Amino acid sequence: MRTAPPGACPAHAENAGAAARRYHARHGRVLPTIDPAAGSTAPKHHPGVPVLPLPFPPTFPSPCADHGRAAFPECLGALLALLNGITRVDWTAAGVGAGRPVPSGGGTYPAEVYTATASGLCHYLPAAHALELLSPADLRDDLARALDRPPLEQPESVLLITSRLDANLARYGLFGHRLQALDTGVLTGQALTLLESAGAAPTAHARFAEEELGRLLGLDSAAERVHAVVTARTPGAITPGAPLLRRRTARSGFEPLPVPSAALRVVLSEAARPVPLDHAAPADCDLYVVAQRVTGLEAGCYRYDPRTGRLVPVTGDLTPRDLFPPGGPGELAGFEAACAVLVTGDYEAGYPGDGDHWYRMLNLRAGVIGQRIGLAAARTGLGAGLRCDVDIAAADTVLSTRPDRTTLLAVLLGPERGSGTPACHLLGREGPL
Repeated sequence: MRTAPPGACPAHAENAGAAARRYHARHGRVLPTIDPAAGSTAPKHHPGVPVLPLPFPPTFPSPCADHGRAAFPECLGALLALLNGITRVDWTAAGVGAGRPVPSGGGTYPAEVYTATASGLCHYLPAAHALELLSPADLRDDLARALDRPPLEQPESVLLITSRLDANLARYGLFGHRLQALDTGVLTGQALTLLESAGAAPTAHARFAEEELGRLLGLDSAAERVHAVVTARTPGAITPGAPLLRRRTARSGFEPLPVPSAALRVVLSEAARPVPLDHAAPADCDLYVVAQRVTGLEAGCYRYDPRTGRLVPVTGDLTPRDLFPPGGPGELAGFEAACAVLVTGDYEAGYPGDGDHWYRMLNLRAGVIGQRIGLAAARTGLGAGLRCDVDIAAADTVLSTRPDRTTLLAVLLGPERGSGTPACHLLGREGPL
């Protein structure tokens, strides 16, 4: 259903990244002092619109589209629950809280999820596991026309991931905008994982006419904007396995024990798979490992070569704790972790073509990779923790990254301490995913 040639939508390249460079230099490189008492803004809802409850807990394997329209709410409900729903109850030192299937910086969860299908345009309410019906009209063609590379055929479903722009700023200051881009990437990665497992051939879109999508969703652009779109064909059954249902941040810390190098290589191989995005990156993300307790691997820094699967030595005399500011929580977590996987990328490579917009696009890609690392770690029995409090200048120096390359995200890996944070899982049967 392509109606416009690639590149027809504005690329935001007029200023060649000048504003993004200023933002990163002033606000995006260093995590500021966090206000632990500050919360996030309330999740969005639309008073007065019809609310459509979804079956909870979802049935797995979920009914697929072949079962007809009667099965559609259950199929969509299973997808949304595993994407951004409430999937468990956690008991932590801070008290009892609702657990989600994906992590978010500081647990602020600034993202909102909208769905467009033949049945209309809806907004997902995670706490209620319900849909707000914003319009009964089928807007899929209108939404697809706003994409830089619309799918060739009408998608069965369109997921739109937005961000509430002030959701985490009280806690993180303007650094929160970069966290929102990473959060969008993690959520996008989860959507791709679920839809790929259901055979829906999804594509994540980062180039689109943002104002037009916002208009179709009825957004206030000063408060909320579309950050990513995922289009998909007709899905089969969604059958999550134990790793996806049980994946969570290792909040209780890590046991200072070695991990098998084979498990680390499984994680790296999964993280390095091509991401089904609507654009080819001018320079792809590179993966580095800072090993501390990995069997068969000397302590030090390595660059992962995705073509050969080799870990190429970069430097020795480095541990994960050296990646974080001294005295902070990251240093302690790094001391306990068996290793750290770092995602690096090149801002300058994308500014000529996409301008300031590339900053968000690259952090989105890093978030997708971070989600893959966390899920692959769960498959191998390891705990994982995504961290943004890396000392970027120090990390870039020890990684000996190529010019213009910089650290985007770190993921600590290791055996989770004890049995992990106590939790009550709310979802049901597990399958092979």
